Amino acid sequence: MTNNKYQRTDSALFAQKVRKKINGWYKKNEHYTKAVDRIVLQREEIIGLLDSVKKVNVKKLLRYLDSSGFYYRPSSPNNHHNFPGGLAEHSLGVFRIVEEWNKMTPDERRNSELYNFNLYNKQVTCDILHEEMNYDDMVIAAICHDLCKATRFYFDGRRIRKHSKESDVHSSLSEERIVENGVNKPIHDEIRLAVLTHMRLFSFPPKNNKEAQNQKKGRASMLAIAVWAADKLDASRHPAGRRHFDF
Repeated sequence: MTNNKYQRTDSALFAQKVRKKINGWYKKNEHYTKAVDRIVLQREEIIGLLDSVKKVNVKKLLRYLDSSGFYYRPSSPNNHHNFPGGLAEHSLGVFRIVEEWNKMTPDERRNSELYNFNLYNKQVTCDILHEEMNYDDMVIAAICHDLCKATRFYFDGRRIRKHSKESDVHSSLSEERIVENGVNKPIHDEIRLAVLTHMRLFSFPPKNNKEAQNQKKGRASMLAIAVWAADKLDASRHPAGRRHFDF
């Protein structure tokens, strides 16, 4: 029988693994230390967030995050968060923006950075100034919106390379990954929709009828709208070329 228990690697052993995985990326030892410490802290924060979720059995998902390299991978080779731990940092950044939005009053939302960055001129069918989101949905959707990137990139000396050339469909691949790792019940539809539409909610014509239907549904979902907008805002805060010791 499959062992469904999540046996967590302690932080010290995880830090050793991270240091080996990012070997060659930083010139100075203190930069390695700062990067590893940051990655370890990000992992602790993500585990804590997922442990608080009641709507989803997260054991399988947590195992995948550990085994896939999610915590120490970059978010991209040449775009935002392109440094060790960038993927986890971006995922946490999206969650924090979405969580902050959910706590705001209508006036605070109207005057917020997210609204003025992405939402002020968007035609949507839900009431984005008043509608609230489910906490569990926010955690899973924000943390896992780029889940497929955990196995897409790797370090080759000081360069980031791709394992595959898939690029335009990563939202669909991320949705597949969360389904494979336990987010696969009807009560999880809101989460899957937010992950599936986070790249094309308002941008680019849909590729097919299924994508068009998902986009139409997404416009009625505060969660899908918030994840889409937060993804763009957080990416703008961490352009290519920044590293852990820069901030």
